[in-house]
Amino acid sequence: MPKEKQTKEPLSIDKRIAAEVRKIKPLFKNLGKDKARFIDKIIYQLATVQVTLDRLAEAINNGDILENFEQGSQKFKRENPALKSYNTTIKSYATLSKQLIDLLPNDDLEKAGQALMSFATKPQIPKK
Repeated sequence: MPKEKQTKEPLSIDKRIAAEVRKIKPLFKNLGKDKARFIDKIIYQLATVQVTLDRLAEAINNGDILENFEQGSQKFKRENPALKSYNTTIKSYATLSKQLIDLLPNDDLEKAGQALMSFATKPQIPKK
């Protein structure tokens, strides 16, 4: 009897955030303990924003950029609310990324900054 192909369950949001944290954290391993505790919070926030951006991108890609909207007797097209949220969230992502890059020591700054930007700019493929 042939084996059925098993599909992986999509990761929960918490597990996706934890995976993003594991990708980012090694870039900052050479910092002191005091900075590391502070940076852990920013890394967690950056990972949360990344997962949120992925979810919003999926919603945008699966829908229309403009949608029909009806309020009382008025009918018109409006921008998809997910697109507005995405645009706001991407600004937070850029701010958090810059905060992390600015905390790096000068000798690690260029190498880790490039790695972080490479991570941030790579296309994210939503898992189905």
